[in-house]
Parts: sequence; C-alpha cells; structure tokens
Amino acid sequence: MMSMSTCILSTSTCISKNRTGIAINMENVNSIEDEFHVRLTEPVDLDELCNPDGRGSEFEVVLPEAPEEKQYFDEEDVFKHLNYEVNNVDGSDSEDDNQTPFDSIAKKMFSVIGDGSVMKRVKRVGSGEVIPKAYTATIHYEGYVEYCDVPFDSTRLRGKTQKIRLGEGQVILGLEVAVGTMRKGEKSDFLIQHQYAYGPMGVPPRIPGNATVLFVVELLNYSDTPLVPDMDTWSAERRKDATFEEILDIANAYRKAGNDAFNGDENGHKRISKAASQYIKAIRLLENARLANQSEEDEMKRVLLKLYLNLALCDIKQGQCPRALSNCIKALEIDPQNIKAMYRRGQALWHSNEFDKGRHWILKAQKLNPKDAHIQAELRKLDRKKAEMDQLHKATYQRMFASANSTSKSSDVAKEAKTKDKQKKCTPEAQDLLQTKLKEFIKDDVLTEMPFALDTLTSAETEYLQQAALEMGLEVRTLHQNSDKYLKILKPKPEAEQ
Repeated sequence: MMSMSTCILSTSTCISKNRTGIAINMENVNSIEDEFHVRLTEPVDLDELCNPDGRGSEFEVVLPEAPEEKQYFDEEDVFKHLNYEVNNVDGSDSEDDNQTPFDSIAKKMFSVIGDGSVMKRVKRVGSGEVIPKAYTATIHYEGYVEYCDVPFDSTRLRGKTQKIRLGEGQVILGLEVAVGTMRKGEKSDFLIQHQYAYGPMGVPPRIPGNATVLFVVELLNYSDTPLVPDMDTWSAERRKDATFEEILDIANAYRKAGNDAFNGDENGHKRISKAASQYIKAIRLLENARLANQSEEDEMKRVLLKLYLNLALCDIKQGQCPRALSNCIKALEIDPQNIKAMYRRGQALWHSNEFDKGRHWILKAQKLNPKDAHIQAELRKLDRKKAEMDQLHKATYQRMFASANSTSKSSDVAKEAKTKDKQKKCTPEAQDLLQTKLKEFIKDDVLTEMPFALDTLTSAETEYLQQAALEMGLEVRTLHQNSDKYLKILKPKPEAEQ
C-alpha cells in the first residue's frame, strides 16, 4: 500500500527536471542526505514550477508505507514481559502534567551513586552479603526504554542467563554498578541515565540516543569463578599458538565451574551432569596440552589429579561405576598414595557388587587415614550391603536344594509336577527379602542401579521381583553378559535427563 501527500514547491526548492518523478533538495533540511526521491501521481508543468516569478506548483506524491518493525522475540513470550509502568505511570494520574513515567518511577527509588545516574528500587530482598568485587554474577534481566512496554533486551526471552565478571566491562557501566549493589536472590529495578547506559548515540532502532533506560535485574547466584574463555571462537592458528599458561587458566576455570555446578541448587541429576561435563572439558584440554618442560608437566598432573577425583565422584553418583573406576586408576597413576583415589576406587568396585575388591581398596585408604569418619562409615555400609546380598543368595540356594531333595524321592512325572508347582510360588520369606532389598535401594542416594543374577533366583522369584520393582516405580531390564543373565533394577531418571 502507498499513501499520497500534497506538496507545494516554490522557487526556493531545487529540483531535477523529470515529468514523472522529482528529486528534491530543500533548503535547511537537517539530514545526512538532503536529497530524496518521490513518485508523482500526475505530471507537473516544469516550466511553471521553475518560473522565478511564479507561485510554484501543487502536486501529489506517492509515499511508500513505513516498513514493519522487526520482531526480535516471539510475540506470545513478549506479552508475558510487558512492563506497563514504563508506558503509563502504573495507570495513575500525575499531579504534574509534565512528569514522565520514568520521573514517577524515580520518585520511588534511591540513588546508588552520588550523581543519581543510577537509581534503585528493591522489589525482592536477597540474602547473604552483597556480591564482592571481581566476582562472577549470574543474572536475569529485562531492559526497557521510556514509553515502550516491550523490552529491548531480555535474558528470559532469549532463554539463557547472563554471566558477568564485575570490573571487566562486559556490560554497560550502569548495569555493572547495579549488579554490584545486589545480594543473592534479590530482584530490583534500576533507572540508568544515558551516560551510564548507551550514550548520545544509543543503539538504533531499539534505543534512542541520550536515552535513560530501566533494567529489571534478578541476581540468581555469584561466585569467585572466572568466566571461561570461549575457545570455540578461536581460530585454528590461535589454538595452536596457545601457551600452556592459557590452557591451564581455562582448564582451572572449567574445574571451578564444575565445582559451582556440583554445589548448586539444581536437582541432583542435573547439577551432577553439569559438573561432570565441565570436568571432562578441562581434562581433555590438559591431556592434549603441549608441554615445554618438567615444571609444566608437574602442574598439569596436579590439576588433572583433582579433575579425575571430582569426575569419579560424579560418576559414582550417576551409577557410572566403570568410568569412575577408570578415573580412579588414572588418579592413582599420578599419586599412588592418594587416599581419595583409593576410597573412591573402593566405592566404584563395591557399587558394582565387587565387594571384596572394594573392601580391599577402602581398607588401604583407612590404613593411611585410620580416623577418617567417612571411610569408617563406608566400610559399614559395604558390609551391610554384602551381608544382605549373601543372605539373599543363601536363601535362594536353600530353596533350590530343598526343591531338589524333595523331588528326588518321587517319580519323574511327580517330580516335574512338583517343580512346576514350586516355580509358580514365591515364598513369603523370599518376598520379604526382595521387598527389603528394593526399599533400601530406593533410599540409597548413591546407587542408581542394582543387578540380580538370574541363575540365583527361581522363575517365580524373578517374576515377583520384576512386578514389585515396577510397582515401586523402578525400571527393570534383562541383560546378557556372555553366558550369564542378569535382571537390572534402575531408578528412573528425571524428565530433563530422559
């Protein structure tokens, strides 16, 4: 669609002679390009138009329709983040007709710096200490300009939190000043004047020049972990030329990020998975690093030892015992007397039902640190689990032998009938034992799977075990390893992990 506009030109306007189009250069037009072109609806009399003594000529021009504004975010999502306060002063009438929405908001705020260039209003009080200088903050924010309730930027609409390291100039100065006043869990509004925001130029078309902006900020967490450089943006030559010190700094940043994830507030599986991924990135960097001397090799081994131990712990908690065992072995290759490596190697083994081997390594750790309460508790836990497993096996064998003895005295036909009859039943004792085993498995915060050798169970016991596990919300799988068959009971993973 085109729109039409009537225009009157006089001799003070310079034009190029064209009967169907006209190039206009108007005096005192304040623009970078003073000349612009329009299309006429009808030809004009150029002689009359150019006559110095004439009154000019009236004609109609066709103006193109303004282009639609670019959509930066999904409209439905944007609707959830509209801020009407920046548009109509919260719907209230102001006594001062000249008062703008931001003027009204500022009256409810206090200044966080001397000249009032950054104003603050706390919407939800946080906890703990104010974020220290040079710490890394994890935030959500929305930014607004006056008279526009749609955010010009929003981490929530982008679906990703923002991490900033205070003091490194990664965001506008006003936002950095704002975050530096906050506590963990706090949510606040900040009015930031242009000199602390986007300056006289702004960021067209979303942010005008000299614009005061409103930021709604939520401080989710903070730590002293530095931001990890994005090596994916490095060229192949840049990676090749990276020094060991650079690689070590990045690896340590990954390690600290893993520690933060492990100790974070997310659900168990998610935070442990996040931590493990950070440790793995650091390990790969260091294992592929080019070393110049013995000093660099020693430092690499020192950091790798921490990473192997941390990853082994994540593996154990995720039920990845073979991988945990591998990482413990790597740690012991670096430090054969490391107590944590022995302890976690023992954990990985007995969680794989290798009780004797697990006890051996935990006892080695205890020998080096006899008073460690965690080691003592782990030994008691190992002994209890082993006793339960032995009891289960013993009861199974007793029933098998009892069945064999009773049937040997009968005829072949009677023996077969009795055997089938016994296989159809699971004794109350066996039911109680299997129920107890499943309940303790559910309560165990470390184990994620529990295997049963099928050759130690009757078909009736196997059927009962499967049914009981499913009723408790567990998963059941049948596995074949060489000639052996196993029934594996697993805890279901959270929805996000499936």
